[in-house]
Formats: sequence, C-alpha cells, structure tokens
Amino acid sequence: MNAKLQSLEASLRATETALAKVTPSTMSTGSSFIRWGRKSCPENTALVYVGVAGGKHHYQKGSGTNPLCLSRTPQFDYYGTLYGAEYDWIPGHHDHDVPCSVCLAPQSTTIMVPATHTCPLGWTSQYTGHLVAQWKNHYATEYVCLDGSPEDDSSGVGNDNGILFYYVMTVCGSLPCPPYINDKVVTCVVCSK
Repeated sequence: MNAKLQSLEASLRATETALAKVTPSTMSTGSSFIRWGRKSCPENTALVYVGVAGGKHHYQKGSGTNPLCLSRTPQFDYYGTLYGAEYDWIPGHHDHDVPCSVCLAPQSTTIMVPATHTCPLGWTSQYTGHLVAQWKNHYATEYVCLDGSPEDDSSGVGNDNGILFYYVMTVCGSLPCPPYINDKVVTCVVCSK
C-alpha cells in the first residue's frame, strides 16, 4: 500500500512541476481570464499579457459597458472614446490607475463566482477578491472580480476619472437577508475546471 501511495505522490509532484512550466506557447487548450488589479497571473497559469484597465467615462451613456484590459502597446484604427480606470474608495489605492493581466489557465472553462471566495467542488481557484463596478449613481458597467491584494499601475495617480472601480455593497430587501447581511463588501472568486 505504501508503494502505491508513494507512486501516486510522485505522479502528483511531476504533474505540479509540469503545470508550473506552463506558458501560452506550451498550452494547446485552455481558457482565459482577466486578473483585475494585478500585473501577474496565478501559479499554474500562463501570462498572455500585462495591461492597464480602461473603458468608458463613468458619466457617458453610450459606448461599451465592460471594463477592458488594454494592451500596453496600442495600435490605433478606430473612432470612439476610451479612458483609463482608477480605484475609487479602495483603501490604500484611491485614485490610482488599475493594472490587469490576461491569463491562460490549462482548464477548459473559467468562471467568476460572486458572493463567495470558495470555488464549487471540483473547480480550481485562480484568485479571490472583491466585486467592483461603477458607483450606483454612475452609468452601469459590468461587475468584475478585483484581486484581493490589488496593485497600483505605474501609469499614474490622480482624480482623472474615467471608468471607476468601487466595491459592491449588499442591500437587503429583494436580496435575501439572511444569509446576506446589509452593507457588506461582496467577495468573489475566479474558478477553472
């Protein structure tokens, strides 16, 4: 029995070592995700590129609603307006620009699960954090999962506005309380399988 267990442990270590060497060029399949607020990817995933978050200005009605992880080497050929993103009321990061990383996981599916920091059974956690979006009085954006240990982008700090990342807070009423609690920051997790 011990020999079988040792063999399984050796196989697991070999798999972990192989996954640690994963790069976009060595993966033939997988799924991508954006790690908002960080300049790197989690272990056992491959970095596709490091970017800077951007999108529409928070007071614009038109344009897209989703934040973008923009290339640091832009090439231009279109009309429209595009602004950077900054943290708003994120402790220790207020008005700082937001970095992002596009990552490639070896698993075929990646999802973001709001209101928890635990992946469903059988899924691998890529990172945990807090749900962010525009402020309730601004025009809507998509919810994204900001890494729980966000970094500031070196591109700058200032109250320039653009797309703004605010923590999403719970509001009891049609949201069932319990199990939810009023006025709490919503957690999130990015999971792959």
